[in-house]
Amino acid sequence: MILDELEEVLRSRRDADPDVSYTAKLLADPELAQRKIMEEAFEVCLELGRPTNDPALTAQEAADLLYHVMVGLVAVDVPLADVLTVLEERRS
Repeated sequence: MILDELEEVLRSRRDADPDVSYTAKLLADPELAQRKIMEEAFEVCLELGRPTNDPALTAQEAADLLYHVMVGLVAVDVPLADVLTVLEERRS
């Protein structure tokens, strides 16, 4: 699954140079990562609330949000599998 692959890439960026890797920069600066999550969530909300929705733009904004949330999860060592388990439990 693409999110599993993304998680692997994000974890591999933990030791990367923050001046070279945007992901490493986010991982090194928890406040920046949190601000990006909030910014991207706001942008998704804006797209969802437009009278005329552009599906491609909405998907792009949602992808940005997922990426930044995944960075946040990696930063605090919460595996995606744990999040998916919670979702699975809520389904039943």
